[in-house]
Amino acid sequence: MRKILLLGTLVLIIFFKISAQEKLTSSKPLPIMAWAGIPETESNPERFRELKEMGINVNLSNYASADAMQKGLDLAQQVGIKMVTSCPELKSDPETTVKRFINHPALAGYFLRDEPVRKDFADLAAWAKRIEAIDKNHFCFVNLISSINTTKSDALGTANYAEYVNTFATEVPSQLLSFDFYPILTEGIHESWYAGLEVFSAEAKKLGKPFWAFGLASSYNELHPIPTIPALRLQLYSNLAYGAQGLEFWAYWMSPGLRCAPIGLDGKRTVVYDRIKAVNNEIQNLAAVFAGAKVVSVKHTGVVIPKGTLQLSTLPSAIKVFETEGAGALVSILENGANTFFMVVNRDLNKSLPITILGDESLKRVLKDATVVKSAAYSNTTEIEPGDVAIYMYPTKK
Repeated sequence: MRKILLLGTLVLIIFFKISAQEKLTSSKPLPIMAWAGIPETESNPERFRELKEMGINVNLSNYASADAMQKGLDLAQQVGIKMVTSCPELKSDPETTVKRFINHPALAGYFLRDEPVRKDFADLAAWAKRIEAIDKNHFCFVNLISSINTTKSDALGTANYAEYVNTFATEVPSQLLSFDFYPILTEGIHESWYAGLEVFSAEAKKLGKPFWAFGLASSYNELHPIPTIPALRLQLYSNLAYGAQGLEFWAYWMSPGLRCAPIGLDGKRTVVYDRIKAVNNEIQNLAAVFAGAKVVSVKHTGVVIPKGTLQLSTLPSAIKVFETEGAGALVSILENGANTFFMVVNRDLNKSLPITILGDESLKRVLKDATVVKSAAYSNTTEIEPGDVAIYMYPTKK
């Protein structure tokens, strides 16, 4: 009987090993930051845990003093998230403030400015250099203006948007770049969004710097609808397809004048909270795809493609057939170590996108929980839901 039991156990072990599916794992999560995070008056462990529960691992809140900032950092450490510091003393006495916070486990970086123009760069550079003279391990954070017009940007003080980004990065010490663009409108998608992503991604690549980009967590006027899951997915997956190494949400906590946010004026969760939580969760499941990935190419399909972008004309050798119907898709090829990913984003917020894909034996499909299965296990024709993504994988060529 004992021999029979041992044999049965061995058979089960072999069976589970054979049937176990491959799953991608990442040693580090993707940074996801909340802007206008927890107000100082609401800073307590419960609120910080609530923020983390939504899938946020970096918080940016303005504090009235360095002492208050210290309390915020301590709370962040308790729940296991990071903070980008923002308090008046960081500007008035950066040396003392940086020395105070430099070794705090919850410190991610130092917030300097939102949406500067060209004439602001000299002051920002001087400020950042004072901080970096003491602390080179934590980033100075500046968020750049959105790329509404990529070919003309007189208001920014430069000839075009690419010059604006490049001049900033050249003059202001910065470990990473960030810009905001809220493209989801009640009447559709902003026509300049992808052109802006093209420019920002290209400039970041030239400069050898990672970049972070936004998803709109609120509705600040009637032009922008309350965020839906398709709208959130489209913004975030498009940013990632262009190589973003961090994601940001504005705004987490509702303020007078906004039409919605994840946390309302009454301090209670709105419908947006759970929508963002769901999308953040699926993106972190796929951190092994995006974190540290290098963009090989980004192209688009469709009879009409977004302005400022390029039409997909060639396929990687692992993919023999690829076709899309309807409005078309964003197609990104990302290289991440031993794996290369073929990422297809449905640009349509209202209709599913039928696609046909046929690959060689090396082609696999990456599911939303990071499980990897052979592409051949699925029909050659499938659909991608509005704003959503399909990800395929094959070995990186050596």
